[in-house]
Amino acid sequence: MSIHIKRKHKLLPHNYIAEEILLGIILIYPSMFFNILEKIKKEYFFLETHQMIYINLINIYKYKQLNIIELMYKLESNKMLYKIGGLKKITSMMKQGQIFINSSKINIYIEALIYIIRQSYIKRLMIQCGHNIIKLSYIPQVKNEYLRVKALSYLNFIDERINKKHIKTFKDLISEKLVEIKFKNKYLYQTQEKLILSGFLDIDEIISGLPNGDLIIIAGRPSMGKTSLAINIAYNVFNKQKVSICIFSLEMSSSQIFNKFISIASNIPIQKYIVNKINKYQWECITKLCKKLLTNNIYINDALNFSINYIEQISKKIKKKNNELQLIIIDYLQLIQLNEENSYTRSQELSYITRKLKLLAQFLKLPIIVLSQLNRNIEIRNEKIPVLSDLKESGCISFHTNITISTFFNNGIHLTNFKKLLNYSIHLNNLENKTLNLTNKIKDLKYKILHIHQQYIFRFHLNQHILFSTYNHKYLSRQNWIRNNHITYSEVITYLKVFHKNKSYIEYTKKILITKYSKVYDINIGNYFNFTSNQIILHNSIEQDSDIIMILHQQIKQDNQNFNKKILDINICKNRNGATGSCQIMFIPNRNVFKNLEKKT
Repeated sequence: MSIHIKRKHKLLPHNYIAEEILLGIILIYPSMFFNILEKIKKEYFFLETHQMIYINLINIYKYKQLNIIELMYKLESNKMLYKIGGLKKITSMMKQGQIFINSSKINIYIEALIYIIRQSYIKRLMIQCGHNIIKLSYIPQVKNEYLRVKALSYLNFIDERINKKHIKTFKDLISEKLVEIKFKNKYLYQTQEKLILSGFLDIDEIISGLPNGDLIIIAGRPSMGKTSLAINIAYNVFNKQKVSICIFSLEMSSSQIFNKFISIASNIPIQKYIVNKINKYQWECITKLCKKLLTNNIYINDALNFSINYIEQISKKIKKKNNELQLIIIDYLQLIQLNEENSYTRSQELSYITRKLKLLAQFLKLPIIVLSQLNRNIEIRNEKIPVLSDLKESGCISFHTNITISTFFNNGIHLTNFKKLLNYSIHLNNLENKTLNLTNKIKDLKYKILHIHQQYIFRFHLNQHILFSTYNHKYLSRQNWIRNNHITYSEVITYLKVFHKNKSYIEYTKKILITKYSKVYDINIGNYFNFTSNQIILHNSIEQDSDIIMILHQQIKQDNQNFNKKILDINICKNRNGATGSCQIMFIPNRNVFKNLEKKT
């Protein structure tokens, strides 16, 4: 009678001998550690003891003291020497490392050991991710869409760890740049070929084309021609550079986008085209255009209720299928949804969406143009020229510290408490020391308090001041705005004294502590980009993930005679990697055509 003993769980993939040999080589030849450190992380090791040894090796390597004596002292001081197996374990690893010491091909053997350890680590990751998906699949409440998104995120996570080509050191960059300078003629054609131009001379002169990996926002009030401008750019890119384009349209159908495209390309009024009132010459123009469209694809996706993950998935799928995809256009930002129901404010959702779009642009190495609405602040200002803050004006500041409200209600301040708040005043000061009082004004109140939500609060201790705010708010540090999460010990913070508003002073940060998860306010204070709280100067605008922001508006009122032609102003108010400025462009609404404005000589 034979008895078969079956293991309930197999051991996860690993190779502890390869791990021991590699650690032994590091101890015997410390000079090899520099190359190994770039390729191996602590989590690659399967055994916890090996991870502990590797972490301590890294710590002593920082101080240029990598040897067996220092390692034992470090382990003993951290009370880890006994846990890893004592001196016996260390000598055993060094014996294992002796195997390849006398070989002239030691570097090749080290690379082979690293490969074995990394392969085992990737397999463990795959098993862990698969196990997580299986567990989620057994939960009845979990939707299939969430499962699919989660599975894709796991695969992307693993892919990032396998493919490390995007991680470069200054050493790599210097060598690449020197080769590029030395053989500049070799790279000249390649550089020109990759540059995507909008086709509008004045815009391209300011922003130097549409850089790969950039998130570009085209903003404006309704009926200003944002969609037509984006389609004009798409046509110029398609016609002159023969590349593929993907358009996500959440507002217009694919047939409407196609009609606009035909109207722009053939210079035929869209009404004529739709009702088929076109002549023979115009018909020939349309047929020629259709032949061009067959050579390179323009993808139009007009599915209802796009989610950000859907856009990400489709874009990656198209790029994988068609490497000629060089531009993505999304119309428009405010209609993009998150995948699942949540309690986030719309402001938080849009911040998450723009961040994902920026990462998508970098991953696909192409520009993404996103159309966006401006808020209604421009309508209540005397000066009707839009500014960058019209995209969103807000700052998350602490519930108790930065707003003076005479009475707090038992149930806390919430959006539904607007009527109760009407009887009280809110006071904020800007840098010009003008106090903004809001009392019994429902319209002002709606604009002044944008959101009330929960966030983690940090307490910043200076020499004489304490301020509570969220991680992403900005302080003024001498001449620069810095976010809270970039503030370090002894960072300089600028503040104003009560009786010396025309002078600024500095203090050093002494301590930063996380306090609690509490209510915060998004405050809008009109046209000002900053305000003071506890005498410390704070920023009043959210940090955008966009690289380029173009705002479209009409400053010059048109005469009745020129009703079919509009002169629009384009204000390039943000350009992360270049110049800002403004220019004018001609818009012909009935043909949806944008043209370069002829310069007067």
